[in-house]
Amino acid sequence: MKRIQPTRFVFQPVQLVRPCEVVAYRITEAIRSGDVKIGERLPSEQSLSAQLGVSRPTLREALKLLVQAGVVEVLPGSSGGIFVTSERIPPELGGFPLPELPLQDIDSVMEARRLFEPHVARLAAMYATPSDFERMREAVSLSEETCKKFKNKKISEEGAQGMTLASTRFNIAVARATQNEMIVQMMEVMLRRMEMVRTMAVHALPDIGLSTQTLRDSLLAIESGDPVQIDAATASRIGLLESAWEKAAGKRLRRRTVSRGAIAAPRRSH
Repeated sequence: MKRIQPTRFVFQPVQLVRPCEVVAYRITEAIRSGDVKIGERLPSEQSLSAQLGVSRPTLREALKLLVQAGVVEVLPGSSGGIFVTSERIPPELGGFPLPELPLQDIDSVMEARRLFEPHVARLAAMYATPSDFERMREAVSLSEETCKKFKNKKISEEGAQGMTLASTRFNIAVARATQNEMIVQMMEVMLRRMEMVRTMAVHALPDIGLSTQTLRDSLLAIESGDPVQIDAATASRIGLLESAWEKAAGKRLRRRTVSRGAIAAPRRSH
C-alpha cells in the first residue's frame, strides 16, 4: 500500500449520551411540541417503558432527571401518576448533543433558515390536514396569550421563553404538515440551534406583539396556499428575528443571495 502524508483532518470530541438522557429527551420533545400539555398525566411506567422500548430502570432514571428539572411530578397512590408540571425545558435535556457551533457562526444557521423555511411552508400548504392547521392555530394562540401578559411591560425571561416556545410549536406544526419525517427532524435540529438566538432576540424587539403578528400572517399565508404570500410572510418572520438579533448582538448577519438562474461553475486556478 502506497504511503501518503498524514491527514490534516481534526476529529471533534464525541459527546456521549446516557440511555436515560435519550428517554428524557423523547418526553421533553413531546412537551415542547405541544403533544403533551401541562397537567396531563403520562402513561404508567409499564406502558411508557413499552412505548419507548426501554427498561423500567432506564425510564425511572429519565423521570428522575425530569423531576429534578421541575418538568414532571410523580405522585403516589391510586389517583397519582406522572404529571407534566412545566413546559420550560432545561438546555441539558434539549436533545442529542450537536457539534459545537460558536456564537459567531450563527450566520450559517440563519442562512440555512432562509433557504429552508419558505419551501417547507409551501409544502405544508399543499399537504396540511385540518389537525395540522389546528396545531398551528394553537401555537398562535399561545403567542397571543403570552403577549397579553406583557402588554405595556418589559418582557421577563419567562415571557421570552414562552414566546420562543410558541414559535417553536408553530414551526414544528408546519414541518409536520409536509407529511415528511425527514423535514420534521431537520426542522427540530435547526430550532435547537436557534433557540438561544430567538430568546435573546425577543428581548430586543420594540414590541413583542410583532412576533405574534408574523405568526398570524404566516398561518394566513399557508391557509391561502398562495406561494407569493407564503414567501412574503416567511421572509417577514425571519427578517423580524434577524433584525432583533442584530440589535441584541450588535453585529450584522451575513446575507448572501442565490440567483434563480444557473449557478456558474467556479473558476479553476491555473
